[in-house]
Amino acid sequence: MCGISKTTFYACQNPDSRFEAKYERLRAKIVKIIRGNSASGVGRIKSALWEDCQIHVGRDALGRLLKLWGLQLRRKNKKSKLSIIQKILIFLADRTNILIRSIITAPFQAITSDISEIYYNNGRQKAYLAIHKDILGQIVYGWQLAENMEVSLVIGSLEKAKKNIRKLLGKIPKKMLCHQDQGSQYTSYEYADVALKSNLVLSYSTPGTPTENPGQESFFGRLKEECQDEMSEIRNFKELYKFIKNKIKYYNCRRLHTSLNNQAPLKFTQQFIKNLSLSESKKRFSFFRG
Repeated sequence: MCGISKTTFYACQNPDSRFEAKYERLRAKIVKIIRGNSASGVGRIKSALWEDCQIHVGRDALGRLLKLWGLQLRRKNKKSKLSIIQKILIFLADRTNILIRSIITAPFQAITSDISEIYYNNGRQKAYLAIHKDILGQIVYGWQLAENMEVSLVIGSLEKAKKNIRKLLGKIPKKMLCHQDQGSQYTSYEYADVALKSNLVLSYSTPGTPTENPGQESFFGRLKEECQDEMSEIRNFKELYKFIKNKIKYYNCRRLHTSLNNQAPLKFTQQFIKNLSLSESKKRFSFFRG
């Protein structure tokens, strides 16, 4: 005759089943407490068990029981509060994308911005790169690399862009478009405040449409395709920052673009400024002669 010992039987039982069986006598009492106050949490149920029944149950054990018995409280998930910018974008609907309705014929008319994840240290670590780039002139005016996606990431990139535009042109042109997606960083009050105080006109892509910002997608795609092996070998954030800085400098100063008549973005932009200055000088000269 072959039998199963008590030790073997209980050892083979599901741990949850053993746990439920241990506290089964409390189920009715707990259900009664919840029915009396549906807003009761684990702490309140624990207190009620002690006050009404002089039964002590630990918080962890009680929480596990509620889960096993399907008695967890159904709490409403708080929806994140919409920012002022997000409310405006919802009201404007498809009118938020000013860029798609604009004809860009020269540098300094519109810049676009986006954020991308950058993996390094054999893919074990990642950072976030934000850039502000001229649509027609292709030059990256500003960029920022960080280990998080806080609003400071995009503000830092925008501030650098403003500084370099002023350095090149002497000013930020009036009504220059600044186009981006509707991510929380770009729809934050802080970012919008910095942009609007600089007389930039904010334009936003329709949610879920990366094709409305193809220049950024192309930039990040090429960066990762050409440099991923090198970035994988980088071991820390400081090295990565230096690497990205050098790559953007190369992109601006030496990377030739067929769309720019096989010129680098910086040279193309400087030539545009030179021609613009000559044109304005001719207009002033013509005015005085007239």
